[in-house]
Amino acid sequence: MKGPRQVGKSSLLMRIIQAARNAGKRVAYLDFQQLNNSVLNDEERFFRHFCCWISDVLELEDKVSEYFRLNLTTIQRCDRYLQRHILKPLGHPLVLAMDEVDRVFDTNGRNDFFGMLRSWHNSRAIYPSLDKLDLVLVTSTEPYQLIDDLNQSPFNVGQIIELEDFTPEQVAELNRRHNLPFDANSLKQLLRLLGGHPYLVRKALYLVASGQITLTELFTNATAPNGPFGDHLRRLLSLLYDKQELIQGLQLVISQNICPDMQIFWRLRGAGLVRSSGQSALPRCQLYAEYFRENLHG
Repeated sequence: MKGPRQVGKSSLLMRIIQAARNAGKRVAYLDFQQLNNSVLNDEERFFRHFCCWISDVLELEDKVSEYFRLNLTTIQRCDRYLQRHILKPLGHPLVLAMDEVDRVFDTNGRNDFFGMLRSWHNSRAIYPSLDKLDLVLVTSTEPYQLIDDLNQSPFNVGQIIELEDFTPEQVAELNRRHNLPFDANSLKQLLRLLGGHPYLVRKALYLVASGQITLTELFTNATAPNGPFGDHLRRLLSLLYDKQELIQGLQLVISQNICPDMQIFWRLRGAGLVRSSGQSALPRCQLYAEYFRENLHG
């Protein structure tokens, strides 16, 4: 499952998890944002932690030390642990639901980790225990960036779900479901300001529909620090702090609609800040263009 931040990936993942549980499957939900850099930057420690993490979530005995004494590669140890200690005695199909796997992007072990996941998919016909395993991976980064050898990638097999911003028709439907707080003209103004950004559109609809803010206040104070989107905008600005390459890339997108470095573009897109339109790189919405034009200093 892929898409920029705040398009509803985690929400959809929770629905998938609930559907899996309703179908009688066990679920191990792993949010990779919970991993600190000391774990991510040490390959063997990362694999050990990954195995321990699954055991902990499923409330199974931790036997990581026992399996990691085997005279095998780290990937083989992890594979044995999953098949023999997790899947075999579990007695139920297992869904490994992994959110924010982008956290592995800058680590030395990313190719081994994602290659291992691909091997589990490929080995279903050979090892019956793996046939009871389903993998769900959620990422904001383009999958081809996460692993060097696409033949070992888990992102080009199975079902791919790509989430995008709302269409104008979907925004209009949400407005109707909120009892039409925006008339036709103000709805067009909302679309010009926010595009189809799911989080921002829903917040704007809620604030106006609940009477917490007027339409005039919403549009007048859109980029203000204490405005309706102030917390959201400040959080995005803090994410860019001291990342000069991203700051300069975003400034180019805002001023010239270009981003020559595709690595920078995909990182900005993964953060939910920019989008592409033909050959142009654009701010994700007018709100972002106005706010970062005023507040981004390289």
